[in-house]
Amino acid sequence: MPNVNVTYPADGVGLIAVDNPPMNFITYALLAEMGEALEEIEEAGARVVVIASDVPGYFMAHAWIPDIIDVFEGGEPSGDPRNWFRVLQELRSGPLVSIAANNGQAWGGGAEISWACNLRIAGESSTYAQPEVLAGMIPGAGGTTRLARIVGEAHCLEIVLDGQPITAQEAQRIGAVNKVVPDVQLREAAIAWGARLASRPAHALAGCKRSVLEGLDLPMEQAVRNEGKILVPIVARPESLEILRSVQAKYDAGADSYEALGLETRPLTSPSAS
Repeated sequence: MPNVNVTYPADGVGLIAVDNPPMNFITYALLAEMGEALEEIEEAGARVVVIASDVPGYFMAHAWIPDIIDVFEGGEPSGDPRNWFRVLQELRSGPLVSIAANNGQAWGGGAEISWACNLRIAGESSTYAQPEVLAGMIPGAGGTTRLARIVGEAHCLEIVLDGQPITAQEAQRIGAVNKVVPDVQLREAAIAWGARLASRPAHALAGCKRSVLEGLDLPMEQAVRNEGKILVPIVARPESLEILRSVQAKYDAGADSYEALGLETRPLTSPSAS
């Protein structure tokens, strides 16, 4: 029975739902299934992938401990340990915009899958943790690296040194989570968010992701230059120029910015607001 289910709940959106009861422990074999699911969704032409759970109360509890023991004691793990790097790197840097939707416990490797995703949304009763220190080890799939880049040195050190879980609300406060919604609305809200992003022009969506991620690894001056290099060929595309002409025509006809850009008219809110 597959532990990873793929559906397409909205135009341009693929949903990967992990179903490995009782706690969605992450085996090396399960990661291989996730990698295959990502390939399938990319080939289907989707632009956004939502990573979710079909196990109530658990996004993913943490890595499957017997796999780790088998690697170091010469046993037979469920798959290739390198799947951790491959899948999480694809979530972060691959062509799909990735959204992690935490419905409960995202600890250890479950938290690290969240940090690898480009965006994160959480149910209001969910938690995050890097408890590896309590098991005599350190995070090994981004808990000390990706998380530090997301929330900064001090917050990351507190999370990985203490090992205690934090609430979704605290995760949002420190910048680890973009949105917190009522638990019963999580799946619907994640899909709706993904659908809105997938409605953006695909080449512009990909360019935005590329510029942000490449810029993080460059000094500011080089990052700005790189941004310009990415911008020029995108704007030069006929479809981009046609969109720009259409926007200007709406302005010329008296439209405001909401109407000209096709935004819903609503009070100004922060980008992270629901």
